[in-house]
This record gives sequence, C-alpha cells and structure tokens, in this order.
Amino acid sequence: MSKGEILPQDIIIDILSRLPAKSIGQYRCVSNQWYNFLSHPQFIKFHFTLHAHKQETKLIFISDSDDLHTITFNRNPQNIILDAISTNLNFQNNWLSIACSCNGLVLVENQEHIMYLINPTTLDYHRIPVFHLGLPQQSSYREYGFGYDFASDDYKVVNLSRYRKGNIDTTFVDVYSVRMGLWRRLESLPYDDVLSERGGASGVLVNGVLHWMASKASSFVIIGFDLSDEKFFEVPAPTNLYGNELDWYELRSFRGCLCMFCALLESEIDVWVMKEYRVEESWTTFRIDRMDLENGSVPFCPISDDDVVLSVDRDRLTVYNIKEDQWRYMEVDGLTYMFERTGIFIESLVLPMLGKGTEGYHIA
Repeated sequence: MSKGEILPQDIIIDILSRLPAKSIGQYRCVSNQWYNFLSHPQFIKFHFTLHAHKQETKLIFISDSDDLHTITFNRNPQNIILDAISTNLNFQNNWLSIACSCNGLVLVENQEHIMYLINPTTLDYHRIPVFHLGLPQQSSYREYGFGYDFASDDYKVVNLSRYRKGNIDTTFVDVYSVRMGLWRRLESLPYDDVLSERGGASGVLVNGVLHWMASKASSFVIIGFDLSDEKFFEVPAPTNLYGNELDWYELRSFRGCLCMFCALLESEIDVWVMKEYRVEESWTTFRIDRMDLENGSVPFCPISDDDVVLSVDRDRLTVYNIKEDQWRYMEVDGLTYMFERTGIFIESLVLPMLGKGTEGYHIA
C-alpha cells in the first residue's frame, strides 16, 4: 500500500473508537504504534465516554470451585435475548467475594482477604496493598465500596471496618487511591453500624456517591459517602416502610437510580426506586410476586428495556419482566458449576492502575 492510500491516524482512531472494548484488544496486536495509541489513557477515556450510554450489563460470579466466571447475553437482530454463555476467566486465586464494580472494573477479594481490581474484558488487574493500619480480619467486620471520583479523576476503594472490644465500638473509614497507590484513614463512621444482617452491605454507587444502610438510635438510615469531598450524609428513605417487620432489605442501583429491595414474605418483594436523587417524594415502588430467592439474588441486572435478572437457581437465571409482571428461567450454556456470589459489570478498556504508584498485571 502506498503512502497516499494510508488513512490519517485521527480517522483510524475515530473508526476504532466505535468498536466494542473486546475488539480493541485484537487491534492492539497490529503494530506497536496501534498498541500505543489504543492503550493511551486519552483514547480509553474517549472510548468509554462514547460507549457509556449503550453499554450492556454483564454478570460476573464466583463458582462453587472458587473460580471467576462471566456471563454474556446473546441477542438476535431484533435485540431479543436468546440465551446466556458462561466463560471462565482462568484467574485462579480462591476467590471469596465480589464487592462492587464501576466503569468496567470489578473489586474482588480472595480467601486470604486480599483485594484485587480486575477488568474482566481486558484481563488487566491490580493487587491492592494491605493497609498498615488495617484491622486484622479475625478481629473486625468490614464492608467495601468502590467508585470513581470525577473531581480528582481517580478511582477509590472505601473500607468500613468495625472494631468491638469491651467498651470500644467504632467503625474505621479507610480510603485507597488507585492513582496514588496509597491508603488514608479518615474520621470514624458517625453512625452506630453498617447494617448487613438482612442483606448485602457492599457500597452501592449512584451519582458518584457510595451508599450503605446504617443503624442510628435503634432505627436505620441510608447514608451516602461522597467520593469527592469524602464526607458522609443521609439520604431520605422511602416513607411507610415496615421497619423491623422486614425479613430482608438491600440497597441496589438500577439504571442510574438508587433502589431499595424490601421483603415482608419470602415470595414478595417491594422495589423502591428513587427517581430524583435525594428527593424523598421521588421514591416510587412496584411489587414482585412469586419470586423465590432461596438460592441467592443478583444485583438487579438489566438485560433489556423490560427484563432484569433478579436471582439464581443453582445453574440458571431468573429473569423478571417489569412491564408484563412475569418471570422466566434462562439456562446458561457452558456453566459447569453452581452460581454463588454474583456481581455485575460493563465492558470497558479502563485500566485498574492509573499512576506511577500502582502496578498492573495481565491475566495470562
């Protein structure tokens, strides 16, 4: 090919930026030049911005053999979900839990209680160092949160660790900066405790804020932690809740809104959605009947305009249609293990390491 036939680099970049994140990895192998500009932070940010509004949500889970798997949903030309396929990431590390995700990065913990940031699409990962002031696992109870700080262009891990001994009862708040590769300890949590007895307690990310349910004066409140100013505040909860009569409750995120799942009976779930953030009157609700959550739930994974994956039933998914108020089972091809510990993520090129202070690796 003559020089006159070579496309300008800005046109090549514009064309490639429209491809799915999974395809970019293949084109990085074309040449060193392509690898460099397709791996440049500016291209990664531009690619994410271009695709953010149309990203499909995927599932990531830990099998009963403690391996990490992802689930991709296949669609026909009419955008109707046909089936789901499971893929093993082949990153053996005796995984324990999936905490949360943001912009394609997933925060996971292994059985040695070491945290990792993983991009399941690019297979890049970053091991988060242990905080020298961190409490021993056996003497504390901890919950994590993870999100992006727009003000500092940084990803942050938040660790809430409760210490109880004698008359001492406090919850420490530690923040890890991915860009700096450093932990910092803030003021202790200004609430009695983060509630987890009746549902998961990983921080739920909405509007750049991590949310938990916490106890306060024998009641509960929804608290938010702003990742930019690193301050806690209260978010108004739905009115007319059932208080201590609830068998189970849990915070979730759904299409950019803060949600709250409440269960009075094993087969009935009230779903509250905060349409306008921090506006108490904007809470709306709908009820899901005849839903069996005995084998676990997933973080409200939308797979179409009306369908969401709600729960798992050993080796299949339970899909609920909000519009029709109906649910169905979906088999998962390639799945050889039962579901356990499930999270959601989107495809992206975002790197789990940002600055000179952090080291990154690639799953071979």
